[in-house]
Amino acid sequence: MRRNFLKLFACLTVFFVILVMADVANAQRRVRARTYSQQQVEQLLERIEERTDNFVKVFDEALDDSRLDTTRTEENYTDRARQLENFTDELRREFDHDDSWAENKPEAQKVLSAATVMDRIMRSRNFGAQAETSWVRLRTELNALARVYGLPVVGSRTYGAVPVRTTTIPVQQVVRRNGYTKQQVEQLLERIEERTDAFVKSFDEALDDSRLNRTITEENYTDRARLLENATDELRREFDHDRAWAQDKVNARKVLNIASDINRIMRSRNFGARTESTWAVLRTELNALARVYSLPAVGARSYR
Repeated sequence: MRRNFLKLFACLTVFFVILVMADVANAQRRVRARTYSQQQVEQLLERIEERTDNFVKVFDEALDDSRLDTTRTEENYTDRARQLENFTDELRREFDHDDSWAENKPEAQKVLSAATVMDRIMRSRNFGAQAETSWVRLRTELNALARVYGLPVVGSRTYGAVPVRTTTIPVQQVVRRNGYTKQQVEQLLERIEERTDAFVKSFDEALDDSRLNRTITEENYTDRARLLENATDELRREFDHDRAWAQDKVNARKVLNIASDINRIMRSRNFGARTESTWAVLRTELNALARVYSLPAVGARSYR
């Protein structure tokens, strides 16, 4: 009898120890889940936004230097990279609204889903050391984001492809030019206008911090940037008037002509990483505009 009691006591002891260890493990997981402060997540989102901008820049350059240049595949890849960039901007913007973390989880999931699509693209071809390194750094930060929200890491089968264009377009509006609908061009012009404003701001700050500050050269460079800003505003304004696309081609050519001048300026000096990245992203959008209107890309010799 005594022996049976000891066996029962030993079994209960082992069972109790297992329960305690499981509770400790759960507690450790709960503690780990709370190790990210709001400030740390904000800093993580800042790094993700910066690394995404850098990746989009070098990815675009890698595509331009590849056999995919000016092909439909390049356009698709560029759309995917831009989609990732837009989703990271959206997540950062919504987080800045001071929502609870649970409310931002859908935005985080969209970012990781778009990143998974990009990861498949990066694994499908060799885009060069610079693009590969930039992607690895960004993916590391994105996987940290996944841990914050308790989501699968980049590349998980859980994520499916996110459609680049999710808006249903009425049949009567589907009038295409070089593969672009009117709605898509309107969205492109909106992005160009926003990115031009961001570039001009960054460019002005870079000039103020340079040896060109308060010189004639600075005035000339600033004038060119303002011309580009005015030209993009004019193109967007005229397009909103619902004119025929052929009439807007003159305004589009004007934008691309001025952009080519800015491109030569950007290549002539080092204006800092932030301004270079902002220009690279804007130039990508402007080259999409060139494709819409069958015009030479920014920097082509046909522009003065």
